[in-house]
Amino acid sequence: MIDVVKAVVADIDGTLVNKGEAIMPVTKQALEILHEKGVLLGLSTGRKITQGMFQRAKDWGLSFQFDMMIGMNGGMLWDKDHNEIENYFLLKTDTMKEIIEKMSPLDLNVMIYEDEHMVTLRFDEMIEASMKRNHMKVIIADGDTDRLCVNDNYNVLFRFNPERTEEVAAFAKTIDCDRYQGIMTSPGIIEFMDPRVNKGMGLHQYSRRSGIPIENIMAFGDMDNDALMLKEAGWGICLLNGSDYSKSMADAITEYPCTEDGMGRYLMDHVLNK
Repeated sequence: MIDVVKAVVADIDGTLVNKGEAIMPVTKQALEILHEKGVLLGLSTGRKITQGMFQRAKDWGLSFQFDMMIGMNGGMLWDKDHNEIENYFLLKTDTMKEIIEKMSPLDLNVMIYEDEHMVTLRFDEMIEASMKRNHMKVIIADGDTDRLCVNDNYNVLFRFNPERTEEVAAFAKTIDCDRYQGIMTSPGIIEFMDPRVNKGMGLHQYSRRSGIPIENIMAFGDMDNDALMLKEAGWGICLLNGSDYSKSMADAITEYPCTEDGMGRYLMDHVLNK
């Protein structure tokens, strides 16, 4: 455990909140106390940093705005002291086309984030749910993959039935290369990014930009895309419901899952009431 916590950074789905639901009550209480004590609080997510992300604190009933945000699994960084977004290692359009083509035998739905909206190959229930969670509009490409590859982008995201996770993960490993790699970011979602992009890299960029030593930053996460953030943070905590990979990289594992307020109870027991 680190002696001085200057910042706490958390993944959203499966960590801070149940997917698409309100923040857990003890977690909310713990964050309010940390904020009052002057600890900086931030989000680290696979989502794009849009205007909707700045609305999340209000949606969750918090009395403050977050101090920083890592978006697109480390590809984006915003903090309140600079109030501008830095971007890192975008995929080139020809690389995006190559990824989509190589993944085509699995017949998965593919999407990208573009400005303040999403673009997807076809509309389905998973896209509809994502649209509601992210408060973003959706443009349907009607099967036209070229429409998804108009501009360089942070990632290429594929959605599928979670029951196909092992199949998709195994296939993705066969196409990983030095220009892109696939990471499971939640059940039924795999994202291809530049191998240099990860939440751990984003955390280091925040440390550099803010002047806060990474040794004084605590991070919470649950899925594979959180693993390197948990490893690089001064103290990384994986939720009990997290993946085996993330647990292997963490300094600690919560006693309770996200659905039982795991993050908040850990903060209360091991940080605030220490």
